[in-house]
Amino acid sequence: MNAQEFENALRDFELNVQKRMPSMVNIYLANRGVREHETNFNHFIENLKRQRAQILKDVPRVAKPAQRIRYFNTVYNMDSQLRSMGNRDALKDRLKKRRHTMETPVNYDIGQGPEPGTLVNVFDEGVLLKTSHKVAPDHEVVVMIAGTQARGKALWSIPSDNGNVETGIKLIDIPQELAAELNKFMNGKE
Repeated sequence: MNAQEFENALRDFELNVQKRMPSMVNIYLANRGVREHETNFNHFIENLKRQRAQILKDVPRVAKPAQRIRYFNTVYNMDSQLRSMGNRDALKDRLKKRRHTMETPVNYDIGQGPEPGTLVNVFDEGVLLKTSHKVAPDHEVVVMIAGTQARGKALWSIPSDNGNVETGIKLIDIPQELAAELNKFMNGKE
């Protein structure tokens, strides 16, 4: 392969990874289980891997330093997109859980005695409560849910127009019973 052929092959590889691959990944993820789309995606990825291997053979002999950088950046971009496919499933799952809201009565204590609040949502490491007072970030909060209590720190506290305050709390010490209860809430089984 001469310098011009190498440049053309590199440009084609970059175009496939930067322009075509994102749409192919989205089509694949949106139509998971459809054999035709899975076959097209797998064929596309196999062609990209072949292109990558062919160009790699000629990188030491023909490529200029700028072309080497472009090649390795494109390979990194391709690998990142393939790795992120698994992360998209986790993100979808988290977003699905975020949409699940509830109105469960709880008690919380910010150091002034227990006060009633409402559990609005549960996320990976914490809870979202409706409280009557704004809580300073990093302030320690004790939350009592379903007869079990856990310590946590306030992450944010945002007042709303109706007088309530939404407070996000990252739980620090979560007893096993409470973790099981929170998992039930996250899965929508109150």
